[in-house]
Amino acid sequence: MGAMRALLCALLLVPAAAPDCKRCKDTGFLTCPAEAKHACTGSAAKHCSVAAACASCAGTHRVPCARCSPEPGAEYLAEQAAQRAWLATTKPTDETFGRPLVHAESAHFALVFDIPRLDVEGGATAHGGMHVYLERLEALHAQVSADLGATDADYLAPTRVYLWARQADQEKASLLYTRQSSSTESKLMGKEPVVTIFYDKEWLHEEFELHQALAHQVAHCLLSNVWDGIWPGNIRAGWLDEGLAHAYEMALFGEVRHYCYVETDTILDLTRGSWEPPVRAAVETGAAPGFLGIAGKNTTEILPEEQLFAWSYVDFVRRAHPRQLGPLARALKARRPLKEALAETVGLSPFQFEDAWRVFVLANYAARERKKRG
Repeated sequence: MGAMRALLCALLLVPAAAPDCKRCKDTGFLTCPAEAKHACTGSAAKHCSVAAACASCAGTHRVPCARCSPEPGAEYLAEQAAQRAWLATTKPTDETFGRPLVHAESAHFALVFDIPRLDVEGGATAHGGMHVYLERLEALHAQVSADLGATDADYLAPTRVYLWARQADQEKASLLYTRQSSSTESKLMGKEPVVTIFYDKEWLHEEFELHQALAHQVAHCLLSNVWDGIWPGNIRAGWLDEGLAHAYEMALFGEVRHYCYVETDTILDLTRGSWEPPVRAAVETGAAPGFLGIAGKNTTEILPEEQLFAWSYVDFVRRAHPRQLGPLARALKARRPLKEALAETVGLSPFQFEDAWRVFVLANYAARERKKRG
């Protein structure tokens, strides 16, 4: 054993052989000479139109080392071909809108980005802003999936997202991709979800409000797409549909600021800020509506003053019964009666659910609004 240890120690002390090619350190590749013009940030993007358009690397971000590997291998050529083939699929959209747009694709999203500058770190250019938002989209997808217990195989298709700096483009995109006319934001839910938003600073004054609006709408789309492509908002489960979308506003931003647009672009007169204090006050004073009165409505039937409670019901399940949120959502999307869905997942009748929710609210919700985002 002593001899073996001595041999191992001797081997560890032997210096590593110097690379034959000092230029690429024997990797066979060098960083693309044009990398400064198309360097991508983050790790979410599988394809980026800015990088894929590079004549030198075609989106691979590297070129063969002319000194030791002058002939690119088949794998590298296939990677370039795949990037160029993907880039070709973006051209019809550019032609539709009459100019080159910034495109990207990640594991779960296809993003078209046309906002030239954002007041956020990394957003000084459209290319940089696109990567910022792609990372945010993937982070939201991961959170929704974790909450629902969903895997990649449970989603029927990627979500397509369009973000615009021009109202005219939003109006055109809404008709083309979401089957409705909207000058602000619109979405198509179900098996092939789409979200398109105009960064309208009349309503979305600051950059984080655009992020918040997108999180709200994408949450709707992911819930509608997962498992079955069924939107729960028109099968008497609007509380789940609206409540979950608002839950991510609260989780990410600490307050609700987003306004749900309908086809006529009417802004709902929602209570802004944190919804904990008004919900708690309603429970304390006996002014809270009955759970069944809201739980049987479609999304479009939920009144502005009822949105707070739809959010709170989802918040209760998400925090008090976290492992049952996904099974409950799946049961409701499968059109199971509410009584059966609750009994089989959280083990409560509708009346027991309401009683437990009231106890949860009084134990967990702040009586006064916490300090708002600076």
